[in-house]
Amino acid sequence: MGEELLIDSVATGKDSTIAVTGMEFRPDLVDGFFHDNTLLHPELPYRTWGQAAEPRPYSLQRDDIVVGALLIALCILIYCFNKTKQQLKQQTKDFFFATREHKSLFPVETSIENYTRKITIILLSLLGGLAIFAYAQHTFDFFFVQLSPHMMMGLYVVSLLAMFAVKRIMSSLVNWIFFPKSQQKTWNDACAYLNYVEVLLFFPLLIIYIFFIAPFEKTVTLFLFILLNIKFLLTFKAYNIFFSKSYGVLHLFAYLCALEIMPLLALWKLLAIMTENLIVKY
Repeated sequence: MGEELLIDSVATGKDSTIAVTGMEFRPDLVDGFFHDNTLLHPELPYRTWGQAAEPRPYSLQRDDIVVGALLIALCILIYCFNKTKQQLKQQTKDFFFATREHKSLFPVETSIENYTRKITIILLSLLGGLAIFAYAQHTFDFFFVQLSPHMMMGLYVVSLLAMFAVKRIMSSLVNWIFFPKSQQKTWNDACAYLNYVEVLLFFPLLIIYIFFIAPFEKTVTLFLFILLNIKFLLTFKAYNIFFSKSYGVLHLFAYLCALEIMPLLALWKLLAIMTENLIVKY
C-alpha cells in the first residue's frame, strides 16, 4: 500500500503520469491537463463515495416472462371454461350422483373436450412448476443459481409433464388388463374432471401468493388442504368405479399406491435432488 503506483496517461499525448500513493491522490505530481487547476485539492484524502450495492433476491412478481405466462394461461383457461361450462356442469352431476351403471346421454367425446383435457394437464404443470419454484426459493433462501430461474421453472414444468405422462401410461395399462372399457372411460372422465378442478382452485391461490404477497405458511396449508381433498375424491371415485365389493378395499389401496402415491414420491425425490444440485445457497 505504501508503494507509489504510476499509471501512464495517453489522454494528452504527453509523457505525464498520475501518482497514487495508498489511498491518497496527488494531483500536484501530475504534469498534464489538470496541472495547476485551482479546483483540485491535493491536501484532501482520496476516497470513494456511496456504499456497496446489495443483491436483490429474485421475485416472481417482477418477472415479465412469468407475468406474461400467467396472463396467457388465464386467457386460455377462460376460453376453455366458456366452451365447456355446460359439459362441466354435467360432469359435476355425474361425478357425485351417477352410479356405475349410469350411461351418459352424450357418450361421444367432442374435440373441444379432448383439447381441454390436454390443455388442463399443461396448465396444471405450469402452475405446479411455479409453485415448486416459489417453495424452493422460500425454503432454501437462495439468491444465485447455476441456471437461470426460467431454466429451473422449465425443468420443474417438464418434470411434472413427465410424471403425468407416466401416470397416464401406467393407469391405461393396468385398467386395460383388469377392467372393461366402460369403467375405463368413467375413470378417465373422473380424472380429467378433477384435474380441471385443480386448475380452477390452484390458479387464484398462486396469483394471490405471487402478486398480493400472501403468507407463505397459510398458502402452503391451503394448497395441501385442496390437494388432500382432491385425492380423497379420487379415492372415492376409484372405489365407486372399480372396487365397490366388500373385498375391494385392499385392491383399492394397492391400486392407489402404485398409480398415485409412488409417482408423487418419486417426483418429490427427483425435484429435491435437482434443486439441491442447482442452487447456490446464500
